[in-house]
Amino acid sequence: MAQPPLTDYEKYIRTEELLALQKPREALSCHDEMQFQVVHQVAELWMKLCEHELMFATVRMREGDAPRALRALERVKRIQALLVEQLDIIDTMSPRDYMTIRNALGRGSGQESPGFRRMLQLPDEVWPGFEALLSARRVTLRQIYEQPDQHGELFNVAEALLDVDQALQGWRQRHLLLVYRQIGAGTPSLKGKPSELLAEGMKHRFFPKLWEIRDELFAEWTKTHPYGAEKGFHG
Repeated sequence: MAQPPLTDYEKYIRTEELLALQKPREALSCHDEMQFQVVHQVAELWMKLCEHELMFATVRMREGDAPRALRALERVKRIQALLVEQLDIIDTMSPRDYMTIRNALGRGSGQESPGFRRMLQLPDEVWPGFEALLSARRVTLRQIYEQPDQHGELFNVAEALLDVDQALQGWRQRHLLLVYRQIGAGTPSLKGKPSELLAEGMKHRFFPKLWEIRDELFAEWTKTHPYGAEKGFHG
């Protein structure tokens, strides 16, 4: 029976190619391998879109267009939320099925994901764009955080960058919790023990100056607060 011609939607989205990227049903190592492959393929697409938006935001910051950069960063935040949320689907898989899929995956690891590796590199490329924006406005990060209401636009961009940083950290932690759930905290993965990877990942800040400015300001504020130097402040 002849197949109907492709619709304009199918041609534009390239659904024939897209839906052929998963194993056929008869080649699956187990039933759950389909969802495992789809979730990871979708994650690569979301990370590709994150890169697209972050590089656009960087260009906009260099050109002094803070509002447009902020819109792109807000979009990245929503994409990152989807990256975390879709991991809930993998939680429905049993450890036995996960190990079956791991055998089919061979020595492959999520640490080898090109999207993930790119996400780790991007902050170093984005930050100079923000610094160029501050330089053009002749304002320092310290001034922005000392008087956020007087520098509202720049403060919002800085906080949006911090949202991206926080979400990247959260995604890494959530992914490792997924590994805990499937193979335990002490079982070595192909890249080491999940607990050790989590501890190492917690040390990393993607936009460190946005975290350091808080240390700097609170250190000075506590000097003048009657109880600051004695007890410190904790959320």
